Amino acid sequence: MEFSSYLKLNAQAIEEELEKILAEFLKQTKKTSPKLLPFTKAFVNSCKGGKRIRGVLSKLGYELAGGESREIFKVGAALEILHTAILVHDDIIDQSPTRRGKLSLYQALGGNHYGQSQAIVLGDIGLYLPIKIIADSNFPGEYIIKALSYLSAVIVNTGLGQVLDVTAEKDLMLLYKLKTAHYTICGPLILGAILAGAKERMIGALWEFGENLGIVYQIKDDILDGESKPLSERLTDYASQAKKMIPKITKDKKMRVLLESMCEYLVERSK
Repeated sequence: MEFSSYLKLNAQAIEEELEKILAEFLKQTKKTSPKLLPFTKAFVNSCKGGKRIRGVLSKLGYELAGGESREIFKVGAALEILHTAILVHDDIIDQSPTRRGKLSLYQALGGNHYGQSQAIVLGDIGLYLPIKIIADSNFPGEYIIKALSYLSAVIVNTGLGQVLDVTAEKDLMLLYKLKTAHYTICGPLILGAILAGAKERMIGALWEFGENLGIVYQIKDDILDGESKPLSERLTDYASQAKKMIPKITKDKKMRVLLESMCEYLVERSK
């Protein structure tokens, strides 16, 4: 299967699971206090849209490690909520008026100090709701503990990357690794693999594969945004380094083809 088809198919399944989770979130919020609904509905609206690549990659990592339960779609949905929460904070930092074709959350809530304050708190909730979803899932307890420890480390590194991003002098490669490679590619793949009981050798191979492809993802983003970066010339080099890790990740021929297609997709994507 081509990665584009795999992405589309599994993104739809994650979207369906996400709708169920968010509907339950609104239901529980209403029980707490109906006054909260306008704010939580605004956050739920912010969760709509996006490629769902992080959620899909958690499913891919899970399958690569031999996992078969549809419970993994809850984890994929949780990662998409986490992604929205991080974007809510990013939009305030960057003063971005829009996100995913609509007003960014802080703007939807007024755009002033009050709107920013509410958006920050809702973003904080969005960071912890995914942890609860994974903690309450039906995976073996030892896998859940390991997965949550790993996810927490990814979130910390993403935050450190954001700290670097707002400094005057940027370490571009470190920034790419912390904010994109580990958060967008490595994190989801390895999280899914951990929940399927992956061994350390496989996790190490996924790490190197994901880090190289994460750099590819960020370089391509820069190119699509019209930004000129010195690393643009090395786009295919990082993709080639990722491909070299595929035999160490899986012996399954179909999965190898899928991973090779993923490398090509991230290099050639147009959005």
